[in-house]
Amino acid sequence: MPHSIKTPVVFFPGTLCDERIFIPLWQALNANGNSLENKAFVPLQWADDLAQMLALSEDRLAYFPSKVHLLGFSMGGYIAALVALANPQKVASLTLLACTGNALADADIAQRKVLLGAIKNKQYKGITQSHIEFMLHSKNHTDSSITGIIKEMADDLGPSVLSAQTNATANRQDLITKLSKQTFRTHFVIGEQDNIASVMEIKDITASADSLRREVINNAGHMLPLEQTDALANYLHLTLA
Repeated sequence: MPHSIKTPVVFFPGTLCDERIFIPLWQALNANGNSLENKAFVPLQWADDLAQMLALSEDRLAYFPSKVHLLGFSMGGYIAALVALANPQKVASLTLLACTGNALADADIAQRKVLLGAIKNKQYKGITQSHIEFMLHSKNHTDSSITGIIKEMADDLGPSVLSAQTNATANRQDLITKLSKQTFRTHFVIGEQDNIASVMEIKDITASADSLRREVINNAGHMLPLEQTDALANYLHLTLA
């Protein structure tokens, strides 16, 4: 049965992503008699720091007088969660794709410092094939329709955007306790083979409160919106309509 998502949805992209991370999903949400009636996109790639990311987010929220669904992918999920906690009266629901909402582990912070050093010293050579594969389900490593979009976005946005986004989101808070106390539901949606936001981690998080929901999508890694677009669209039509 077709579903119409009438409440506006605000989309937040991940690191080194722009609208292209969501375009296939937007198309799927408007296919087969289904529809996404209103949406906004937060261009986090324009921001130089966290304050600008939040300002861009608040600007998009102001497009709509009513409550909105917030949907963030990876880094964008963390920003969407911050925005939801700052504006709970505006939030119909929060959906975090491939995102835990946790603070970064020490190893992740150390890895970010190495990356920032490489960018500063002009040693960063762009996204590698091995890193693209790390972010994908093993079945999708050779799917050029997916890998091509990832590489194009990374190459187009480049090291300056990567540096700004890495810096802006390095000092993360653990948001789970705060999210669990909200009246709106938070949906954690992850691929079964996500090497960054693991299924086990999400299971532990969502076990802490009834308002925290979990959905694991098969044959997807971290780049869920590109890897299993139709399955994700079907899930969103069920939960957001």
